[in-house]
Amino acid sequence: MTRLDMRLAKGRQWDELDGHPAADGRSAMWVRLPSDDGSPMATSAAALAILGDYVPFGIAQSQGTWWPSNSLDNTIRIVSLADTEWVLVDVRVEGVANGFGHGTVYLWSESGVPLAAASQSALLRRLPR
Repeated sequence: MTRLDMRLAKGRQWDELDGHPAADGRSAMWVRLPSDDGSPMATSAAALAILGDYVPFGIAQSQGTWWPSNSLDNTIRIVSLADTEWVLVDVRVEGVANGFGHGTVYLWSESGVPLAAASQSALLRRLPR
């Protein structure tokens, strides 16, 4: 994550998560994957798979607190490998209950081309008290 260039589009900064859930379960950020020399990385299925693994980010946003989690499954459906410098990571949490969270991540190019859709389920662990 330290290599990703991220800009929050919808949601709260980590220090703003106050324990109050968000109303709609949605969050989004623009992400750029820089290569070793700092130039934008080419769009690839592998790069999109990394960005499709952001349901835990969405769960934290929707619940208003960070929940450590383990991914139970992750499926990505590639739509297009259109060239784009920035990718919109549009996270939609479908549900959080009984220690599990489920959501979908839609990935979009800067020009609005759908790149991929990824779904994920996560096992949520309790925060230490």
